[in-house]
Amino acid sequence: MSSTQLSAQETASRSSVIPCFLRGFFENPLQVASFVPSSSFLQRKLSSLACLQTARCVVELGPGTGETTRALLEAMPADSQLLCVEVVSEFVAHLQELADPRLTVVENSALSLKSILQQQNFAKPDVIVSGVPFSVMSPEEGRQLIQTIHQVLAPGGVFVTYQFRNNVCELAEDCFGAPQSRDLVLWNLPPLDLYLWEKTAESGEQKKMSSLTLEA
Repeated sequence: MSSTQLSAQETASRSSVIPCFLRGFFENPLQVASFVPSSSFLQRKLSSLACLQTARCVVELGPGTGETTRALLEAMPADSQLLCVEVVSEFVAHLQELADPRLTVVENSALSLKSILQQQNFAKPDVIVSGVPFSVMSPEEGRQLIQTIHQVLAPGGVFVTYQFRNNVCELAEDCFGAPQSRDLVLWNLPPLDLYLWEKTAESGEQKKMSSLTLEA
């Protein structure tokens, strides 16, 4: 198949999901970050992440209609698993149309991630990718989600999130510290930042001990 044919297919696919995405945005403004699907620029950034190349268990929170999901599946090994957690029913229907045996789709809140992993008998994820908009969550919910992500990640696991605002850095500070990388995706609509943190064995404990030392 030629690159022209592939481009035409991508354009047609994108055009077919835009009405669905718009409905999802207007019906669920606190769960959907944008009124358009993720761009091919973001998809390429995600599929090029080294952490996905060897991951055996990956979780995607807030995958929308599946553009980023396709990018993750493209990068992941053939024997890996991808668990997608999406709260918007219409988006879930689109995700379930993706014919890939590695993919499991669950309709639920990202805040229920711990129980979802247990119910689905998933191992601790090597990578968690989140498109959930932390900027529209309450600070309490945002911190709760970050803490859950840190708790369920495998040692040495990687947390990746793409956001239009940078308040996720403040929310993640106590658990993860400063992000290991921050990459501006300028040509996305609207532009966004791609953040990456690695979970070290000491990350949460060191911060707790530092806090206790300061208080003493």
